[in-house]
Amino acid sequence: MGILDFIFKPKPPPEEATYEIVERHLSIDSLRYKVRVKKGGREFYAEELFQGSQNPEDLKFSRFFVLEEKPVLPHFAPSLPDALDWFNGRKYPKDGYNTIWWGDRFTYECTICQAKRVVPLKVTQVERLTVASAVPAHREIVGWRVAEVETELTGKGIPTKRVDGYKTLPVVKWHNFPNRYLCSDCARKLAEVGRGSEVADAFIFEMK
Repeated sequence: MGILDFIFKPKPPPEEATYEIVERHLSIDSLRYKVRVKKGGREFYAEELFQGSQNPEDLKFSRFFVLEEKPVLPHFAPSLPDALDWFNGRKYPKDGYNTIWWGDRFTYECTICQAKRVVPLKVTQVERLTVASAVPAHREIVGWRVAEVETELTGKGIPTKRVDGYKTLPVVKWHNFPNRYLCSDCARKLAEVGRGSEVADAFIFEMK
């Protein structure tokens, strides 16, 4: 292949999205003080952002999040590409604390022997949220986040997080399985010594 052939070689088409986009709308006229916005190194309520906005440029933000969500879900990014990049750790917002990512692999770790199995983590659903107010004039911001993921072992789940000491760790809350993991060898040994209840409270994975 000549140098010109290499330079002008057609690029492969982009991969088709395999995730669903779910749209939601949140009016803060009826649900006040529910959304916190990060912008320019500061953090404030969405109401304050809207009240101080005179033009579309004033409504730009680095991220926002909804308070009191259970379980705690990822922050919203200003665009779909940003949301996917933040989730996978390709890049992240540099605007302060609470910056974590989940990656494109999930690690099952046995709680007894720490044996691990790593599998691909696939994004199956993305949420698009419009936060709006009609008072005193119409204002809105739109954010994106990964809302559901899937692995071949545990199926679908919700990306969330937990606090371990002073660290915030990304985890996944599975729809159909617990978040405690045992390798098959440790599960068998627990059952043999009469600790079957511990096995029942865990997801059992096979080591390859």
